[in-house]
Amino acid sequence: MRIAGTGSYLPEKVVNNEELRRTLGLDKGWIERRTGILERRYVENEDILYIAVEAARRAMEDYDGKPELILVHTSSPESSFPSIASKLAEKLGLTPVLAYDIVSGCTGFNQTLISAIAIMEKFNLKSSMLVSAEILSKKLDYSDKDTSILFGDGAGALILESKGRYGNFIISKDFGTDVRLCESLKLGIDLNSKIEMNGSEVFRFAVRNSIESIKNIVEKIGMSIQDIDKFIPHQSNARILKAVIRELNIPEEKIVSNISLIGNTGSSSIPIAMDEARRNGKLENNQKVLLTSYGAGLSWNSLLLNWRMDEEEKSCVLETVFQNY
Repeated sequence: MRIAGTGSYLPEKVVNNEELRRTLGLDKGWIERRTGILERRYVENEDILYIAVEAARRAMEDYDGKPELILVHTSSPESSFPSIASKLAEKLGLTPVLAYDIVSGCTGFNQTLISAIAIMEKFNLKSSMLVSAEILSKKLDYSDKDTSILFGDGAGALILESKGRYGNFIISKDFGTDVRLCESLKLGIDLNSKIEMNGSEVFRFAVRNSIESIKNIVEKIGMSIQDIDKFIPHQSNARILKAVIRELNIPEEKIVSNISLIGNTGSSSIPIAMDEARRNGKLENNQKVLLTSYGAGLSWNSLLLNWRMDEEEKSCVLETVFQNY
């Protein structure tokens, strides 16, 4: 199993804090202190299909095959059917065996990755394309300053290829859902629905479960935090990230983060950050890379990856380690 390509797309429109501050009537510096975000991207004329296709197209630059499975995750679908995955396949001239959408929340990329690997192994599919695409700027309630300052738009994509030898690709897992808190973060299906979030509850949940999830990952396989080379967390709020770093004593140079210039792009945040890190040379051969996310449900999951570069095929190989909660 290898990663055969990564891609991402960000809209051109930049919305900085000064613009939001004036709209919301906030004090200067208030947004930066609470979130660590300086600016975010909003779509103008793009729709969800367009940004998904652009991210997928960039991932395909590294891959000359045709994915048999296409999964698209979004928390902000614009229609019920046909699926974004089917329309994306048509735009790219692909003829997948399976193409469908997944609707979840900020943990959606990791959940989609888990699903893709399981489907490929179960049904002997050789390749898959995973895309997370979010347009959250249209889901903001500007009377809620705590929520409307966080979110932006974007898409990320990943291509997996297997030669039929899965081995210990999935070693163990760490994910779960606290359904008692499911109403703490929600978004209706109506196109005019807005994100509703109990900010303090989600903040406590994210910090607590991120710390415990990362601890479980390393303890159950006899590693330490210091053995991990790179951390790619869900880019939700820099205060959450700082709390986790402080508690676990993670060196800041090991953190892959772009939240200051992109904001919270929901399920797209991890694949966007992963694509940037790969293209900037921050992910190197045989590094141990930890992905961790949290979001609606309220749910969490963590994946430990053994990232190995294949110079001949100009791709990378990935072993995924999940730990039981």
